[in-house]
Amino acid sequence: MMALFRSVARLGFVVLVLLSGCITLAPPAIDNGVAAEADPDPDEVFDGAFVHSDDLEDVHGNQTTIVSTENGTHTEVVRVSERPYVDFRSEVLESSVSDRVGEQYVSNASASWWYDPKSNTASVFEPDDPFDNEAVRDARADEADRQRDLYDLEYQGTETVAGREAHVLSATAKNESVVDEISLLVGDTEFVYALETVDPSEELDITEQTIWIDTEYKYPLQEELVVNGTDDDQYVMTERFETIEFNTDLSDDRFAFEPPENATVEELN
Repeated sequence: MMALFRSVARLGFVVLVLLSGCITLAPPAIDNGVAAEADPDPDEVFDGAFVHSDDLEDVHGNQTTIVSTENGTHTEVVRVSERPYVDFRSEVLESSVSDRVGEQYVSNASASWWYDPKSNTASVFEPDDPFDNEAVRDARADEADRQRDLYDLEYQGTETVAGREAHVLSATAKNESVVDEISLLVGDTEFVYALETVDPSEELDITEQTIWIDTEYKYPLQEELVVNGTDDDQYVMTERFETIEFNTDLSDDRFAFEPPENATVEELN
């Protein structure tokens, strides 16, 4: 989740602001002399979509995106590897759009690569200075603060996703004027793919949005959007980890990319 935002943040389009503050939690309820566990603060759960637990070292798993429309269903399976917040790799394993199979995105401190096997083309962005992990983390925390103000959040309890316990959070836009801005909350390549199934001239209204955040590592495991178009067409976009592992000591090689010898390489400014 958030790969599109991650790329934007690294390219320097997010202003870094240092914030401070505190959150006061209500005392736990007492039932028959036993303290009942209080629900987590919805704001803190929401923040996990951007900034994760300090104990999280790396993530690896398969993620499925399903886009359902009145004209059918589009599905894509992507293998994802990540070491927050700079190292990231994704590869399309299966897709209803066959041309997308094999597409890769690989990012590390020194470069970000996009590879299209159909055209055998690799695009690379190399920053003047290496991406800094703490700077990206701070940028994501700042983005969480900005995005949080756009929503009314409601905690919905816990569910199991990919064998993991997850907090469930519903997010409702506070007003229609922010819909275009928050529509990027999913933020992964798969979300960009999902938009390719929608007429780009349509005005989209998000009617429902739910996120599932891992209770241990504060990492997003699933997200669902229900979107209505101008002609009352409805699109349901779901992104979900089917399998996931944490802290498996992923190697640096996982986040390195070498284009094929005969590939066309394009440098992005």
